[in-house]
Amino acid sequence: MLYTVMPLELVLEDRQAVQGALFEMTYLGRRVVSRVGPAGQMEVVRLLSTDPQDYLDPRLCPGAVMYKE
Repeated sequence: MLYTVMPLELVLEDRQAVQGALFEMTYLGRRVVSRVGPAGQMEVVRLLSTDPQDYLDPRLCPGAVMYKE
């Protein structure tokens, strides 16, 4: 719960901007949610997989910079 005197639009403004910049794509054969990082590179935000082994791959962890295969 959030108690604030600020309008909800101002409180959630940054969150809405980030959500608009998310991309779902295939990277290294796995589905990931990614975004453009501060230096202009693509980075992993979330891994979408049911295989537990995928979560042990450091190339697929949140914040990892994505490179072309």
